Amino acid sequence: MSAPREHVVGQILALGTDEVPFTFTPSADGVTGAWDYADARWVGFVSAGTIDRGYRLEVSLHEDSTYTLVDHTSATQARVGAGGASVSTSRFRGTVRSKSFSTSFAPLATDHGQAGHSFGWRFDADEMKTPVQQVLEQAGWTPRRRGFWDRLTGRG
Repeated sequence: MSAPREHVVGQILALGTDEVPFTFTPSADGVTGAWDYADARWVGFVSAGTIDRGYRLEVSLHEDSTYTLVDHTSATQARVGAGGASVSTSRFRGTVRSKSFSTSFAPLATDHGQAGHSFGWRFDADEMKTPVQQVLEQAGWTPRRRGFWDRLTGRG
């Protein structure tokens, strides 16, 4: 027997504490987690730029006590320097197994609004996903079976 949907939603929302870098909010289908893991601006001797990277986890809770997890990532980077200016943007929806980290230095830098001489980030998708999956499994919910193409494209 699985726990009621409302109980599961409450348990997942409780994972978003001040000790973790992400938040959870209720959604029409279940819960959405968000992690803005890179938000840096810098000015250097020969260039300036911005980096913004984010991760979103959609947790869909289905009537048959199954769940679907869909990952969304976004990244934007802009640079201005002696050689000109550039902007790049990318988005992805599907299944993410990703870890990344970066540390950079500049004469003037801000990272999530904190000024200093360095900026950086660390990101591991499992840091958000694993606790969510543990809550769901402990509550008796099971992953919804999906075909390869559905998992790849993030469809329910």
